Amino acid sequence: MLPMRPPGMDDEVSIASGGNVSHRYWNEEEILGFVGAPPQFAEPIETVRARIAETVEHVAVPHKVRNWHPTIDRLLKEDEKRREKQVTDPYPMSWDKPVFDTPFERRRLRVLNSLFFAVARMNGKPSVHGREGREIRISFFQQHLCLTLDRPKRSNRHAQVLNTTGQSSDTRLCLRILSGFGSETVLAFWQDEDSQKLEMHMTDIAIQVILTSEIQYRENALRQYQWRVQRKAELEEEQRKRKLEAERAEKERQKRIEQARINRLLRDAAAFQQAGEIRKYVEVIRLAMARDSSSSMDEVEQWSKWALAQADRIDPAIGGRFLKAVQDEDAS
Repeated sequence: MLPMRPPGMDDEVSIASGGNVSHRYWNEEEILGFVGAPPQFAEPIETVRARIAETVEHVAVPHKVRNWHPTIDRLLKEDEKRREKQVTDPYPMSWDKPVFDTPFERRRLRVLNSLFFAVARMNGKPSVHGREGREIRISFFQQHLCLTLDRPKRSNRHAQVLNTTGQSSDTRLCLRILSGFGSETVLAFWQDEDSQKLEMHMTDIAIQVILTSEIQYRENALRQYQWRVQRKAELEEEQRKRKLEAERAEKERQKRIEQARINRLLRDAAAFQQAGEIRKYVEVIRLAMARDSSSSMDEVEQWSKWALAQADRIDPAIGGRFLKAVQDEDAS
């Protein structure tokens, strides 16, 4: 039996894809290729959840932490540097005060610590950014989740009451999974209740975080398939319109060529008639001048040659110029 795909992992391995297959670049030839059926997922999502639960087992949040996750340990070491600076600096700044000394902040770190170790059992790679550690991300292969762990958000009507230290008196915690970085769309959330603290939900939270990466992967796969189907239809429609436009343009070109031929034919016919009229005229003049001795025959001959040359110049029949005109129009 083949091993099951880890949650959030792509079915296909893409070499040098930039790390995120859902945003890979498709050229036009690839998009217009065979699309196939929508993506199918052999393992039902309920089965994935059960597999995650079996791996995660129970997630506890001990009050006394013996082993900090490297991500949390980094925050604590940065805090320790701030604490040392407060002691040694003759003019300490409030900005340099330790961030995680309050019971509320230490509790935040303990919750995150347990969550990070739990998701690591199924390839979750957490990271925390910002001085106060408020930007929480967990990556499962190409899927990246954004989390927040802080006081619950309240409306203006229920504004938090500040104590004398400037800190909110509300020490409740709320953990949210967001739909993306900077998004306000909440996919799931848990918070302290009067009857039950957030720590009691940690197993469910860890399972849901890991499962969300799989759900996100499947949604991205379906979304990309739908995008490709739609984009292929758009490109095919664009090609159809281009073909129709090319056919229309070709018909217009052929129409212009045919009209140009007709116009040239009429001009050639008129020129042929004019050339014949010139030759007839020259012949009549010659006969008339032969009977009239008042004009010099040399002058008449010189004029006749010039006139006949003009007739030859405009006569399309000379040298098959009427055919050359058609050939030139075909070439154009």
